[in-house]
Amino acid sequence: MSARHALWILAAAGALGWTVASQHSAARAQGLDETGPVGQSPGVNKTTDAFVTLAVMPRYPKSALKRGTDGEVTLEFDISKHGRATNIEVVAESPRGVFDDEAAETLEYWAFSPARLPDCGTTGQTARQTIVFDHDADPQIRLQPLVVDNMPQPPRETRELTLREYWEEQEAALHTPHAWDPRGFFPLRRVDPEYPTRALDRRKEGMVALAFLIGTDGAVSDVEVVDSVEGTYFQKPALSAIRQWRFKPRIKNGEPVDAVACHEFVFHVDEYERSGKLARERAMDNVQTSN
Repeated sequence: MSARHALWILAAAGALGWTVASQHSAARAQGLDETGPVGQSPGVNKTTDAFVTLAVMPRYPKSALKRGTDGEVTLEFDISKHGRATNIEVVAESPRGVFDDEAAETLEYWAFSPARLPDCGTTGQTARQTIVFDHDADPQIRLQPLVVDNMPQPPRETRELTLREYWEEQEAALHTPHAWDPRGFFPLRRVDPEYPTRALDRRKEGMVALAFLIGTDGAVSDVEVVDSVEGTYFQKPALSAIRQWRFKPRIKNGEPVDAVACHEFVFHVDEYERSGKLARERAMDNVQTSN
């Protein structure tokens, strides 16, 4: 595996079982969450399937392009709890040995919104992606719908970059990522967590799922970690960030009431570096002052 392939340390996916802890029992007893189990937002009554947020497109092999060779590759893989492709396998290819390496290599750079559980947190899923190579078409490379747990997914907004564009964007630090929206609540103020330097140095990625109480004034309290990947690195910045958020409070019978919400922070090294934060911090290290 190359140095670029070591960009991500991928965690194993697993199912989550969770019940909101005792400090939320008062809200539950008062029936403050009208939409279902505590922590479950409006319309979220089942696992929300994973979907692609960033697709890094493979190159058309020069030899195949020169000969006018067309074909397709189907990859099977797991989508981890923090939204990366793991255990990638080529399960179908035509013709053999032409497009498989390019397709499998670039899939390692894709980003996914991981499957969200109804109560809170994320879980892993199996997926299949077919990539079609057609030298006469425009574009010459196109994606078939992602199949998650044997179900084709509806089209969603997806950024598609060539591998060259991907690395150029990394270096240019132009893109600013946005944290995932909390479920069913409107944030009036949001603060992105800091990416720990220790995790950046080790190219660590992860996810932290939080449950918390939104008060009648929109402030956050009673924050709990209910699920995490590489939590040793990311729990502290996630907790610090969510405690600074402010929300539009839930209204019941015309009055604001306490409500339980949940939110997952997903930490991806490449998205953080594209945001330019790391570049600016490094630039500040070089600033010298004199009296």
